[in-house]
Amino acid sequence: MFYNQPQAHRFGTALANDVGSGKWKRIEFAVAWVRRSGTSYLQDPIRRFLSEGGFAQFIVGVDIENTSAEGLHDLLAWQRDGSFETYIHHNESNSTFHPKVYLFRNDEKARLIVGSNNLTESGLFINTEAGLQLDVSIDDQIISDVRTALASWRDPQTGLAKKLDETLLNDLIRQGYVYPERELNKRREVSGKKIRANQRAGAQPLFGSQKYTAPGRSRRSVKGAQLPGTVLLMRVRRASSTARRTQIQIPIRVIHTQFFLRISHLVSAHDGRSHPLVQASARGGLNTIKAEIPEIEPMNDPVLRLERTASAIIYQAFDAGSVLGKPIRQALLNGFSMSPPATLSSIADLDKSTWWRFI
Repeated sequence: MFYNQPQAHRFGTALANDVGSGKWKRIEFAVAWVRRSGTSYLQDPIRRFLSEGGFAQFIVGVDIENTSAEGLHDLLAWQRDGSFETYIHHNESNSTFHPKVYLFRNDEKARLIVGSNNLTESGLFINTEAGLQLDVSIDDQIISDVRTALASWRDPQTGLAKKLDETLLNDLIRQGYVYPERELNKRREVSGKKIRANQRAGAQPLFGSQKYTAPGRSRRSVKGAQLPGTVLLMRVRRASSTARRTQIQIPIRVIHTQFFLRISHLVSAHDGRSHPLVQASARGGLNTIKAEIPEIEPMNDPVLRLERTASAIIYQAFDAGSVLGKPIRQALLNGFSMSPPATLSSIADLDKSTWWRFI
């Protein structure tokens, strides 16, 4: 599976689900950067994985002032929760440790994800990221090659890797290899201030703006979908293919999730207009919810990406055959084949039904 974040994938959600799934006995991750903004999303799944007898090895870089002291503190704390090892990889020469490799395995199967996501909140949910997931047997040659690479990156005999403990962490902080997240955020803010100063002086932004929100830290159940930052993907069914091409029907099962709690309108990311959710009844009972989505009128097969904020649901609409719509449609199709299915359908006939999946 190729994934496209944040358009049709939230790597943090998928990663937490994998770690806490109970399917895997061993996980080996290698990433350039770790921050508490990322580790906080994995705290419960990691501890559950360790409590069930799992073994974890992380390899982390400390280059370019992006790994934080708090992130390493969290990894060190996990070492006290079970069979967990962390190695710091750093080359004092002009070479940056920059891989993002996630390997899960048990006695029979392996899942390998190679992509661009670091263990930071932005890397897990907000940034434009990409990756490739491969599910193969444990004896596949690619898995052997990956395990060899991971072993070489954490080998202390190279002089480039050290096992993390309290002494090493204190030395990393004292000698300026890592900084607290507050300090790192201040440093990043400097470059943003320069751009904003230019804009206040009259310069126009060179690019468009699309805001994405990370979910809340508690991710016990994506079905509950109660937290800002949750994303819902939908392949929508029109009220009519001719007379009402801009009106969609949202199944009651979707409306009754907490994703829609205290929501009465959908807001377009395309033009900012708000469209009410309208109840439709049949035989004296609530049958479905309808909403106008003007953008879908010319589309052959519309799909939506809906993101929950603290006070609204912001939607984007695309034709499933378009460049931006294809990843959403594929993510929905992938969800049907998962066990249990991550994508649900309003009726059995998929050609005529609404599909939905929380990510």
